[in-house]
Amino acid sequence: MIRSLTENSLLIFSRATAFFFLWFLAACQHMPQVKLTTEYRPADSVKENGRWTAIGPGGGGNTYCPTVSPYNPAVIMISCDMTGSYLTRDGGSSWKNFNIMGPVKSFIYDPKDSNIVYAISKGLFRTCDMGISWEMIYPSPQEIEKIVSRGDEANETIVTRDRKRKIMQALAIDPENTNRLYAVIAEDDSSFFCTSQDRGLHWKTERNVAGRVKEIFVIPGSPDDDRTILLAGANSIEARHAGAWKTNKCPAGVKYITQYAGGYDSVHKRFILYAISGRSNYNPSGDISGIYYSSDEGQTWENRQSGILRLGLNVGEQPEWRSLGVSAFHPGTIYLSFSNLLIGADTFSMGIVKSVDYGKTWKFSWKDLLTKYKNISAANYTGGWIDERFDPMWGENPFCFGVSPQDPDICYTTDYGRVARTVNGGQTWSQCYTRSDGKGGWSTTGIDVTTGYGVVTDPFDSAHIFLPTTDIGLMESIDNGQSWRSCTKDNGVPEQWVNTTYCLKFDKEIKGKAWATMSNVHDLPRDKMFKNNGVSGYDGGILLTLDAGRSWKPVGASIGPGAVTDLLIDPASPKGQRVLYACVFGKGLYKSVDDGFTWAKKNAGLPGREPFVWRIIKRAADNVLFLIVSRRNTDGSFGNDGDGAVYRSDDAAETWKRLSLPRGVNGPVSMAIDPDDPKRLILSAWGRPQAERFSSDTSGGIYLSENDGRSWTCVLQDQHIHDITIDNINKVYYACGFNSAAYRSEDRGGGWTRIKGYDFKWGKRVDPDPRNPNKIFISTFGGGVWHGPALGDPDTHEHLFSPSYPSPFSVY
Repeated sequence: MIRSLTENSLLIFSRATAFFFLWFLAACQHMPQVKLTTEYRPADSVKENGRWTAIGPGGGGNTYCPTVSPYNPAVIMISCDMTGSYLTRDGGSSWKNFNIMGPVKSFIYDPKDSNIVYAISKGLFRTCDMGISWEMIYPSPQEIEKIVSRGDEANETIVTRDRKRKIMQALAIDPENTNRLYAVIAEDDSSFFCTSQDRGLHWKTERNVAGRVKEIFVIPGSPDDDRTILLAGANSIEARHAGAWKTNKCPAGVKYITQYAGGYDSVHKRFILYAISGRSNYNPSGDISGIYYSSDEGQTWENRQSGILRLGLNVGEQPEWRSLGVSAFHPGTIYLSFSNLLIGADTFSMGIVKSVDYGKTWKFSWKDLLTKYKNISAANYTGGWIDERFDPMWGENPFCFGVSPQDPDICYTTDYGRVARTVNGGQTWSQCYTRSDGKGGWSTTGIDVTTGYGVVTDPFDSAHIFLPTTDIGLMESIDNGQSWRSCTKDNGVPEQWVNTTYCLKFDKEIKGKAWATMSNVHDLPRDKMFKNNGVSGYDGGILLTLDAGRSWKPVGASIGPGAVTDLLIDPASPKGQRVLYACVFGKGLYKSVDDGFTWAKKNAGLPGREPFVWRIIKRAADNVLFLIVSRRNTDGSFGNDGDGAVYRSDDAAETWKRLSLPRGVNGPVSMAIDPDDPKRLILSAWGRPQAERFSSDTSGGIYLSENDGRSWTCVLQDQHIHDITIDNINKVYYACGFNSAAYRSEDRGGGWTRIKGYDFKWGKRVDPDPRNPNKIFISTFGGGVWHGPALGDPDTHEHLFSPSYPSPFSVY
């Protein structure tokens, strides 16, 4: 697997399990006074996601922030690092995707109204109908000048009129007066503790704050007009008590607290605070290891990790304490994610330990075994397809916990690819990201965090569908997409290549025959994959199947290791001796004239010694080849060796000549050729970032040439368009990109309209459904595959913005 948490992801999600403290504010002795609204509003007037459905096996990527409603433990919200968020109202049996402008750092329920939830992402969002619709309340719409979408992942920046970068770090709600909010807000290089008296519409700065604050805790029972407040930071706690502020230090010797969590002990009338430290996924540099307990708001601490260490041999390197979850109304119950606990001469364990006495004693709740010879899943865990296909090390131990504030026996966990739950206090655990059909197939429950490169249908069997993906390799369905299974297990695919399948191409004249490209490198051509370490270590290759994917044989050893990102089969070449072309990212273009068994490099005219060849297409009318070469510069520069380009060959790839691109364009991504007019070319391009931090990218979009590429006209200014595809049957063009939109054109690429109902932030490719001319598939970067109406769904409610806020399609 090639999966990692970026530094930004760690900052976003390191506090992912401590948001529940907000619920206890409304609880304890105060809960009887709260009038609960348990049904979301409006019940029937809005369709969520309409006729769009998710297809695929489910799971497959990092998820965070499982947040259990304090009113109904069947209601949970989860976020992921690939911009999507997910909501269930039935305890994880089914989930709905929603988009609120990027990865969500935390969800916060209103203490007195179950319909109101706040979410921190690019700004502060609020829903008043339990997640059906969201509006941004900070920065306020009146402050916003524009939104710019920038860079390799089209990250959005909110530009306010005062030109300050504003980030909400943490939020809390007053337990009695829910109009009153507490927040820490960073403005450029300064941070401030702020309060609002009108549910976040206006804010008053109370004091400066040093460093980044992970959590805000409001202590129950403190005076309504002078709350006791804890601002929990990475290495200290700023505490306000009786109107005065003081600093409570971290546990002795600890430099960095990985995570805080807490809850109110209603029996002893005290607030219990926990903190963990040490080397972990969230703190790779390491620190003193500890699981710390405080009953005096962080003034003193007691390390309570010894009970866990006694479960192992307690020799060598300390275990990792990754995250902890606490029931806000029952803080004596703690769930802790751990790994690297030595329990035998050649056996380590990872999983979850649990305490019901404030961390004094611990017991295993989920214990995976990692041995010298094999890895074994916990006996009390009922897994899904990821566990069946891989082993416990794929998902690893949990990143985050979501414990029910009302019932500490209910807990949800998230990790690299799975969502799991217990409803009996950790006696048993079960996954809730996928469903088994009882015959070896799996279907999603709605949580899809996979990246796809298209949807491929077997030309001899329309019920046989394939998904080339990142991290989980090639998946297949034999029942029209109802269920899915891995297509890379114990069938000839080299283990080091199973991570990613970039493309799958069938021979349309020979039943069962296809070629696929697989690699240990995912997510190309995103620049995060090469800007730091280059391309020299890429592995992967080309495989051939003669039985529609049941078995595979590597071919093309003459190419050597590399990330092969595209294949072209020349349909005019003879059966059994097909001419094929392969794009090997960082090595060049290769050609085979013997069905792919031997290959020759064809780089004459291509730039440099490591050309980032990405895509290749052929024009049937005159056999001209067009080659997309991705750009390698990441700084927005233009007119240098880092530019991307389009090349053409008029002699079957023997030589290449550079095609003129639109003015300023150096990030071509895909190209399509009008089947009725071969000189009519449609190009998609990624915008170039500008130096000024509030400037939008430029020169991206869709461009049309009606004279074989000699001149171009911009026909869509969305700056981050990935693929362009053509439905040759319906004569409809499609495009998809990273700005929450997919488009269709009914005039051969001249004009484009957005497809309503699809609003996932990062889209990659639209494929027509060959079984139904009125349906399309949309493959995404981290949101699975969407299946829905080709014309869009005009009745679908889209979650993203209120009418007072700029629409997602006016992103600059």
